[in-house]
Amino acid sequence: MTVDIEDYGSRTDAEQRVLQSAMMMSLDRAADAAMLHRERWKWQFGGDGLMAVLPPGSDILRLLDVLVRRLDAELGSYNRLREQPAWTRIRLRLAVHAGPIHQDGESGWPGQHVVLPARLRDSKPVRAALGARTQADLAVVVSEDVYRDYVTQGPGDPRPTEFRHIRVQEKKQSYTAHLYLPGYDVHQIVELAPYDVDEQPPSDAAPPAMPATPGPPAPTGGITAGRDIFGTVSNNASGGGSINIGGGPDR
Repeated sequence: MTVDIEDYGSRTDAEQRVLQSAMMMSLDRAADAAMLHRERWKWQFGGDGLMAVLPPGSDILRLLDVLVRRLDAELGSYNRLREQPAWTRIRLRLAVHAGPIHQDGESGWPGQHVVLPARLRDSKPVRAALGARTQADLAVVVSEDVYRDYVTQGPGDPRPTEFRHIRVQEKKQSYTAHLYLPGYDVHQIVELAPYDVDEQPPSDAAPPAMPATPGPPAPTGGITAGRDIFGTVSNNASGGGSINIGGGPDR
């Protein structure tokens, strides 16, 4: 799982301190409510966010259901109590992925299963969703692996229909993932249309074939020939299993 505070860089020093405390308090309460043994998590902090690796055997369904629901409630409660100008609102981007990682790096945890959730968390469609629904406090994006192996298979919330299938293009990498905003219908967010997998072809898809330009009419009594042109679009998907929460610089 990866967590990052929206618009952290534009806040004052005092506001950033308040936001860090609010993030940790909300995550701690949500993790405890989900009984996910927070004291056994491995942490990597980044000021405006964090990455956490949950121990083997952690219940991902409880993470997606109880932790996400409780985290959204904690953020909403905090924001309602902190509406005075002296305080600052907190909104979080959260990504969930499952896969093997390396914890022996000299300056952090290397590996694509660490990079992937961070890319999803900071992606344009996640930012666009929060920008379109200004009252939302939390955006959740899950990898294809998590959606396929847990969201579509388990009981509880959120249901698969509450996610929107999105395409993420970050730096030199391209991914597909699934986006969820607690309390909001992501399928109604028109700003997500450019990133919707079901509405947009992959970036490397061949352009649709143009119809043939008709030639001059054939002489009366002659023989004519026609041509049918078919366009083909192919889609490729890949999937990857421990769970990551990670932070990075706010852009």
